[in-house]
Amino acid sequence: MRQKDSVEGVAMFVAVAEAGSFSEAARRLGISPSAVSQAIGGLEERLGASLFRRSTRSLSLTDVGKDYLIATAPALSQLRQAAEEASGRSGRPTGPLRLTMPRGPFDLLIAPALVAFQRTYPNVDLEIAVEARMIDIVKQGYDAGLRHGNCVEKDMVAVKVAPPSEAVLVASPDYLRGRARLNLPSDLLDHRAVMCRSQITGQIIPWTLQSAAEVVQIVPPAAAIVHDLASQIDLTVRGFGIVSAPAAYVSGSIDAGKLVRVLPVWFSPMDPLYLYFPSRRHQSAALRAFIAFLKTFSAVPSENSDAQVKSAGQYRNAILTAG
Repeated sequence: MRQKDSVEGVAMFVAVAEAGSFSEAARRLGISPSAVSQAIGGLEERLGASLFRRSTRSLSLTDVGKDYLIATAPALSQLRQAAEEASGRSGRPTGPLRLTMPRGPFDLLIAPALVAFQRTYPNVDLEIAVEARMIDIVKQGYDAGLRHGNCVEKDMVAVKVAPPSEAVLVASPDYLRGRARLNLPSDLLDHRAVMCRSQITGQIIPWTLQSAAEVVQIVPPAAAIVHDLASQIDLTVRGFGIVSAPAAYVSGSIDAGKLVRVLPVWFSPMDPLYLYFPSRRHQSAALRAFIAFLKTFSAVPSENSDAQVKSAGQYRNAILTAG
């Protein structure tokens, strides 16, 4: 038995045990399910024991598999950590870095940072899931996630990468044309809106609006429920209704005349943005490098409009003063 085959077989075994399926383990490893199946089969043949109970609908560890996982997972973790620490000390973090985040932070902050990060650390393999849904980053195999503070679970380590911000109400001039002027939040009840639904309660998420001396919650009639921010803005520009969106994200469209502020003295506070992960002790060298990079990243103007560059640059440069 070749040592390389043995180590690779153990790594795939642990990946399958953690993922709960061959297909999910294969997706995380970036290989085919058949390759994972063959590796596990070869490992079982070498050990002379079955590690998994297989059926068409489920996969579970045998008693031997449970004992083998207890014995091998810590050793494999130590090997990986040693390799990552060695590569980190050499200044060349390598390997995968899997991140999940919503659309707004990705477009305004992370995408420009990733371009610069990849130039600095070309041996880090990036995988980014841009999605609104909340997921278990440990169960899904992500190294870290980005969310606003009110969405970060208490058992996570969180590093602030941008300060509190605000969302504003906007609509297209075409939508507003011919409609009564909005003066109070209650006037929103007579308008269509592009809304989100809570993944926890299943209810439409209300807009929490704040002015100098008042805070109100309101749920206007939903013309559409859309969970991707870019799609929300696209529908709003096309005259679909009113949307609440991060001010930095829509500033360029406002300056270009595509969108107009609605109830301009009212806004929705947004919590600071955090990069979060399970434990400092088990950070990969790639994640440690990314955290350090975010804290020192300074955006360079891109092909966006001047207004977008100014607004997005302010949002990105907030990293430099975030705690």
